Amino acid sequence: MTTILFLGDSHVTCLKAPASEGRFTGYDARVLLVAGATAVGLRHPTSKTQALLRFRKELLPFQPDTIPVYQLGEVDCGFVIWVRAQRYGESVQQQLDASLTAYLDFLSQMQAAGYARQIVTAATLPTIGDDPAVLGEVHVLRQEVKASQRQRTDLTLDYNRRLAEGCGERGITFLDIAALMMDPATGLFREDLKHVEPGDHHIHPEKGADLWVGAIMGHLGAGDRRFE
Repeated sequence: MTTILFLGDSHVTCLKAPASEGRFTGYDARVLLVAGATAVGLRHPTSKTQALLRFRKELLPFQPDTIPVYQLGEVDCGFVIWVRAQRYGESVQQQLDASLTAYLDFLSQMQAAGYARQIVTAATLPTIGDDPAVLGEVHVLRQEVKASQRQRTDLTLDYNRRLAEGCGERGITFLDIAALMMDPATGLFREDLKHVEPGDHHIHPEKGADLWVGAIMGHLGAGDRRFE
């Protein structure tokens, strides 16, 4: 049986339940979550999260019956790009370029290792708003970032656009699930998809799972029969 291997930051948490429940019909599904993982960190084996080493350990040597599915970029677009630009006196664009280069280089390396079929999902749109009264652990940690939710959202959309282009050039599938998370009226993250716990910056676990399963299985051509 073919395995779908989800690799990403904490935003893949909502995939644990559907993976264990067999909602990815016809596939074995596994999740490797590295909290705080960044795309830019994929250039450093000694990064704080060691995401590169952990992803490599899971993927290598090449497993011919495995389809890697990646979810990264939210930490980059919502925090790291802005903070590194502030700290090192570089432009946001320079930091954006560095993150994308690291991500795409990693994908190319996995292609060279044998993974002709990889799926990259769009970076999750920022859920953290501009109200200082709404605080969660991540909100507090990211207070160094002065960019508004609109600015962070616009950066994420640009990031996803360029990531899609890079994937297209390499023949890698790109799924823009971020488009499903956007409120067309505001252009920001949908209020109804926010986590049930105030201050939690992740997507609503059940609703997020439905979006993921629908998008992945829709691409793979099987559909999610749970709701038929």
